[in-house]
Amino acid sequence: MQIRLRGCLLLLLCLALPGSPVNAQSGTVVRISAPDASAFPRVTTYLDLHDAQGEFIDNLQASQLTVLEDEQVYPVIGLDKLHPGVQVVVAINPGPSFAIRNAQAVSRFDILKAALADWANSRQGSTIDDWSYLITDGTAISHTSDPAQWLSGLAADQTDSRAAQPSLDTLARAVALASDPTNRPGMDRAVLFITAPLEGQLDQALKDISDLAIQQGVHIYIWMVASSGAMITQSAQKLLTLVSATGGQSFIFTGAETVPDPEDYWEDLRYIYQIAYVSKASSSGEHQFAVQVQLDTGTALSNQVSYEVNLQPPQPAFVSPPLSIERQLPKTADKTQEIADSQDKNTDDLFIPRDLTLQVVFDFPDGRMRDLTQSALLVDGVVVAQNQAPPFDRFTWNLSDYTADGLHKLQVQTTDVLGLTGSSIEVPVQITVDRPEADPIFTIRKNLPIISGIIVLLSGSLLFLVLVLGGHLRPGPQRAARSRLTKDPLTQPIHMEDELTAHRRTGWMSRLSGRAQTQEAPRALAFLKPISKEDTPVDSPPIPVTSDEVRLGCDPHRATLVLEDPSIEGLHARLVHEAEGVFRLIDEGSIAGTWVNYTPVDRRGITLQHGDLVHIGRLGFRFSIREPAQVRKPVVTLAEPPENASDRLQAVALNPDALEVDGEVDGNETEAPAMDQPEQNTEEPNP
Repeated sequence: MQIRLRGCLLLLLCLALPGSPVNAQSGTVVRISAPDASAFPRVTTYLDLHDAQGEFIDNLQASQLTVLEDEQVYPVIGLDKLHPGVQVVVAINPGPSFAIRNAQAVSRFDILKAALADWANSRQGSTIDDWSYLITDGTAISHTSDPAQWLSGLAADQTDSRAAQPSLDTLARAVALASDPTNRPGMDRAVLFITAPLEGQLDQALKDISDLAIQQGVHIYIWMVASSGAMITQSAQKLLTLVSATGGQSFIFTGAETVPDPEDYWEDLRYIYQIAYVSKASSSGEHQFAVQVQLDTGTALSNQVSYEVNLQPPQPAFVSPPLSIERQLPKTADKTQEIADSQDKNTDDLFIPRDLTLQVVFDFPDGRMRDLTQSALLVDGVVVAQNQAPPFDRFTWNLSDYTADGLHKLQVQTTDVLGLTGSSIEVPVQITVDRPEADPIFTIRKNLPIISGIIVLLSGSLLFLVLVLGGHLRPGPQRAARSRLTKDPLTQPIHMEDELTAHRRTGWMSRLSGRAQTQEAPRALAFLKPISKEDTPVDSPPIPVTSDEVRLGCDPHRATLVLEDPSIEGLHARLVHEAEGVFRLIDEGSIAGTWVNYTPVDRRGITLQHGDLVHIGRLGFRFSIREPAQVRKPVVTLAEPPENASDRLQAVALNPDALEVDGEVDGNETEAPAMDQPEQNTEEPNP
């Protein structure tokens, strides 16, 4: 009757507790631990599921679970039943009620210690659990997996219960010790609190203990050592509320009851479910979720937990992108081009490479690797290639449309399973199209009909012009006039033929000759005929003097007539055509000097006449005027008459001015007057 009453009272307290992860209809306890989002978007958590009697609900299926995250519903994709063990703390909070003895003179505390020892001995050889033993004065045993070591701590407890004052400090320390990190993930936590009745204000202390226990998932079991009437006290009711809030159980020991086996508590706590689901959260920050369980007795909803995640879009990057691409025809471009043109094809389709493979890599700045859904290659902001399925890290760029030189910008965009889209930096790539020069022979062969027509037309025109100029063809009016004259018996044939010929020449020849005259080279004013060192003519064409000033020298930047000889200065001399057809030769201060008829020339210059002998350094020339007005008269002055012809020749050699003047000029001109012509100039030559 007492057990049934305690069960009803516990159920009422569970229903009255706000925020408790207990189903309002079935009394099922559903708790989930702090989630693990390290493999986001996959999120895992541990599910602790017990019925109203505290028994573990076995044979749970994933289809019975639903995750409610940020007002979104997600299915459970993973459900595993684990056996990680339990982390247990037995806390002793003695008081005078512990010292009361039965008829055999055994105290209540000794009876409880014997029951705990029996339980510990039954677990010998098992290391799956984590054991701690806590007393009022401190911790006797902390976090051991050896039941024998835990028993030694229990046996060493010699607390004087009659003088002890029970308090909630022991329970608070026990919950804190049970909240320590577990040896294995998913281990459940439990506290067995054996206490005497408590007195005083317990509200705030119990609230703090309850909050910590619920947060850390610590189940609190209470054995109260007291008389049967102690259950109706206010402090006892508050402890029962704590038990209900944490999913534990309670037991009142008056000394006559059979002590429960703690193994009945821990067996159900050693099992737990691990569940996993895929989150669709696409923003950084805190996200909350709870787990809903569908059972035969109804629907139960767990407590709400939260996790924080940092999400950033994936960052793609090119692997060794090209800086430039050169498109050109194949090595047999001439043949390829010929074939393409003969088949009336566009040679732009023949350039290689026709495509380029680009490799990219993807980085996740938030450190959370996840799958991709698509990737795209953009050129100048336009999508040119796209991947909707793996592999997402490779693109084939079609280059067929790039037939001109240009700078283009490449970029990659990618989207992950969370819908986050990231872009790479823009990479500039220079495309160069190498178009070879057209082959002249191929061009001629290709356009042979057109070229043949042009040649025929030009040949006909040239033949027509020759016939017209030769008199074999005459213009229409002239042919008509000749026809009339031929038929007229009164016409004199010879006279008319001469007239027509003269008309033809004035009508056609004069116009052609006039055009030819307008295209003649400038008329030469004089000539310089090169001579040898012996002052004899050489087989070289005369040098025409066509301008009013000729600068003679070896520097092409200063001289208009360049003479190549070591004796020639950069600007050696000047030949000036003055008024009235006079030519003056002026020396520019040269070292080798300038000579006229072996007479040195200074900066004032010497007037040249037709036939003069001119020396520029070591180079000799015979000067002649196209239209000479006067010729220098040779004079031979002898000291005494020579006896014979050989002596005369020797005298002439001694006087260069007596040499015969060579009047040879350009082939189109008239020869210069002979040296024995009448004197036209009274000026005597220099001695």
